[in-house]
Amino acid sequence: MWIALFAAGGCEVLATTCIKLSDGLRRLSWMAGFVATMSCSVFLMSLAVTVIPIGTAYAVWTGIGAVGTALVGMLAFGDSTSLRRMVCLALILCGVVGLRLLPAVST
Repeated sequence: MWIALFAAGGCEVLATTCIKLSDGLRRLSWMAGFVATMSCSVFLMSLAVTVIPIGTAYAVWTGIGAVGTALVGMLAFGDSTSLRRMVCLALILCGVVGLRLLPAVST
């Protein structure tokens, strides 16, 4: 189910990119892309949470979305690539990797 979760995060990145390209909701084809990719993201997330704890799944999903969207912004739209920003994104990525690699401990 981790593959579904990572795919859900990738779909979230595509969805946010579609929002950017929709030009303030004026370009309906990009809005349709948003609806399709976000629907796919939520569907894949729903599959993942059948096995992965919801808190872990949500943190990983949003982490992938945040880092991925920030990278798309930097590479495609000229967003800031300052050192501080890169360090913060690296910290988010470390959290996502940690949640994936560390075993869930229940009390």
